[in-house]
Amino acid sequence: MIKICRYCGGKVICISTKAFYGRDYGAHVYKCTGCDAYVGTHKGTKNPLGTLANKELRELRKKAHEVFDPCWKDKHMQRKSAYRRLKEFMGTAREDTHIAMFDEDQCRRVIAGFKRFVLTGEGGST
Repeated sequence: MIKICRYCGGKVICISTKAFYGRDYGAHVYKCTGCDAYVGTHKGTKNPLGTLANKELRELRKKAHEVFDPCWKDKHMQRKSAYRRLKEFMGTAREDTHIAMFDEDQCRRVIAGFKRFVLTGEGGST
């Protein structure tokens, strides 16, 4: 459970998606009361999908997904293999290899070099 915002130190509250988006998606949102940072939860739980993110980080995560997702969605490789390659590229532990867990610098790294790494094997963590 997230209680304090990592950006502004404000209080973080857990609200329904109905209260946040105006529509019930069967999940919740952890939202900072002091700034625009938030993160959704897994459906039917209060388990966060990742870490609290401000607008900049949310945009970087979207762009990172635009680079990463076609690797498995376009059937170039299986999803599990794509995440294995992302783990190799980032040098992260398996449980931390999710774009929703990445910070700004990690997202920028995926955006800048993951596609080349998948195609050539160059640019990963060593």
